Amino acid sequence: MKTLSYIAESILLWGVLPLWILSGSASGIGFLAVAGLVTAVVSAAFSLYSTLVAFYWTGKFPGLLTVQNQTVTSGPYRFIRQPLYVGYSLFLLGVVLLSGKYLFLVLWAGICCCLLLYTLFIEKKLVDRDERYAKYRETVPLLLPGRGKYIPFDFTRCVPWLFIATSLVVKFLVLVLLPSKVKNARVLKERKPFIIALAHQTHYDGPLLFYSTWRYIRFVGTAIYVDRMKLLRNFGTIPVKRYTIDTSAIRQMLSTIKEGIPLGIAPEAARSWDGKFLSVKKEIWKLFKMLKTPIIPVKFYGIQRLWPRWAGIFSPGFSTVEFGDPVQPDDPEMERKISDFLSKEDPTFDKPYRSYRHIERLIWRCPSCGKVGSIESFRRGFSCNSCGKSWNRPSVNEVIELHEKIKPGNMGLSFPVKDRVFFRGEEVDGLIMEDSAMIGDFSLKYSDIKNSSIEKSIEPVFGTADEMVIFKSNSSALMWQEIIDFQIKFRLKRGDYHTDLWG
Repeated sequence: MKTLSYIAESILLWGVLPLWILSGSASGIGFLAVAGLVTAVVSAAFSLYSTLVAFYWTGKFPGLLTVQNQTVTSGPYRFIRQPLYVGYSLFLLGVVLLSGKYLFLVLWAGICCCLLLYTLFIEKKLVDRDERYAKYRETVPLLLPGRGKYIPFDFTRCVPWLFIATSLVVKFLVLVLLPSKVKNARVLKERKPFIIALAHQTHYDGPLLFYSTWRYIRFVGTAIYVDRMKLLRNFGTIPVKRYTIDTSAIRQMLSTIKEGIPLGIAPEAARSWDGKFLSVKKEIWKLFKMLKTPIIPVKFYGIQRLWPRWAGIFSPGFSTVEFGDPVQPDDPEMERKISDFLSKEDPTFDKPYRSYRHIERLIWRCPSCGKVGSIESFRRGFSCNSCGKSWNRPSVNEVIELHEKIKPGNMGLSFPVKDRVFFRGEEVDGLIMEDSAMIGDFSLKYSDIKNSSIEKSIEPVFGTADEMVIFKSNSSALMWQEIIDFQIKFRLKRGDYHTDLWG
């Protein structure tokens, strides 16, 4: 019933009434007509933005004659309490000026008076429905902005305009490039905070979440990645420093949940290279329990073969997004339930990749002869230029098996392993040895390394007590991480070592 009332109200006030005013003869194109057109267009855009802000926050479209259930403190609502009424009044004024029928100014004045009286009436209901509205009313003016009378922007209580704009654009692009089916989306309808735990496979993950929900979600990302892509901060992304107790990030998460905003967290803390579910560090499980918020796991199907981490470009195709039922953080089986859902079998893994170009970043040596750097990729497969072995359109599961086969510990490896890398502004030789690595003239001892990761899929990152050693590999960043991590974890037997590969 509320939906029908909103539709009828919108048609009448934004459609029928303006068309009635504009019907018949007009005064022609003059200064007032141009001013009216500009006013109508700008006011309509302002009203649309106000509507979207309220919708992303509350999940319901605000109407001129409906009462909101929640206090919105984002976008135009930071400066005036009723931006929709202001926008509509100016829109209608612009329509009257454009029509040239100035007697309609009397009608416009009457409608404005009625809206003002109705606004004052519903203000009392808003105070009764939401206790926070009383404080909000004391801070923010009703219809006209006032100096110093506004709510400062804060990602924990404001939907960034860039998030809304990107969400709308992404929804359209996904419809065109990645038609997707969404399963069990009903779990997102309740307007309470929750944590979306996503199996992180490809760059499609974020867009598919944008596509699947109309909620404002604050994603959690690694600090080094967010710092490099400043745009992510404007989305409201919470940067987290790897392998440390980042109290600043935790405070932001708690504040976000307190305001009722969902969080998006990848438990694996890294994108999978071959599509396999990575291990989840115990710190993530502790974080979920500490946040005391229901966790909704989400699994993506069909995207690994379209845009794997090692690929340079994406391919269009079909995908499925499946949301699991909420898991309570105090559930004794919380870890098992989430892990089981995120590691569910993907039927599309029995199909080949769309393209195999750049697969040498994943298959960094020949699975047949073991030669490092001998793999050459092409669109329909890859081959070894050393032994001549070739693989034509292997499935995702077959590539996973080949990747497992070439890992240190499963296949013998001769040291040193040579590479060319870009380090500190110049291209130099890189040597991976049994107990250390040489990057140009820089010696990186494995005993000094405390953690490892890969950024931008081409940059190995090794953290020591003094610095983060970052460089670009000309062949495979994964090769560096898998060899060095294996040496540290299993040769040096460092149980305290932090890595994406073995938890």
